[in-house]
Amino acid sequence: MKKKSSFYNKIRFKYKLSILNENTLEDVWHIRLSVLNVFLSVFFIAVLYFFLIALLIIYTPLRGFLPGYTENAKLRKQILVDAVRIDSMYEAVTTNTTYLEMLRRVMANEVSVDSTSTIKSITEKERERLNLDPSEKEFSFRSEYEEAEKSNNVVRTQQTSTEFLMCTPVVGLVTSKFDPSVGRNGMTIVAERKSSVHSILDGVVVFSGYGPKGDYVLQVQHADAMLSIYRIKQPFLKKVGENIHAGEILATFLENSSEFEVSFEIWKSGKPINPATYLSFK
Repeated sequence: MKKKSSFYNKIRFKYKLSILNENTLEDVWHIRLSVLNVFLSVFFIAVLYFFLIALLIIYTPLRGFLPGYTENAKLRKQILVDAVRIDSMYEAVTTNTTYLEMLRRVMANEVSVDSTSTIKSITEKERERLNLDPSEKEFSFRSEYEEAEKSNNVVRTQQTSTEFLMCTPVVGLVTSKFDPSVGRNGMTIVAERKSSVHSILDGVVVFSGYGPKGDYVLQVQHADAMLSIYRIKQPFLKKVGENIHAGEILATFLENSSEFEVSFEIWKSGKPINPATYLSFK
């Protein structure tokens, strides 16, 4: 109790703060303060400042700068409208400035006015640039392609219930062979550059679209309940319902292609058969 009383007396003990006249030592002004008075005064001033700032923010447009303030939608809408108007005005000023600058250059004879002959010459130059006549590289590519295709359509006959004369679907290296025990119902061939995928027999396209494994699938129905399936990484040239002939090109691999892999299957009466039974590959 003595300690509490001593602390209370200390904070209530008053000190005299005086202002004296230096010449006469007269007490011009003085005030008596204690620690408790100073603390209460500072606290009161802080509370007063807090309420003043709160009222200033709540009842003035400054509240619009507070993040997440939802009641001042009108002010935000006005800010957006003003921003759009300023942007439109800036674009209009830029367009007018560009127009006036071009007009000044024309009037100062810094830009020649277009004439009929100039337009005609420009048109002729544009036509020359867009000339669609075959170039020497195209002629060379055609010759190489025709020579390569002469040896691509390797055929082989096999005597079954019906005699088939099949064309090799693609020329390349066989990377995986027919093995139904592991779910491989056909074979995979890595084709050569500038090569094509051919139809093995005459038939009708019954499906052409995007497969579930991220590749393009083409299915051709042939005679004697035979179906051939082709899978590549680029779209085919044939659509559903088209009649195709043996050896007809179904797709062409360009030189700048990144995928040359062909998956090929032959199904007969709903069962997969080994393509090597009918065809020979390199």
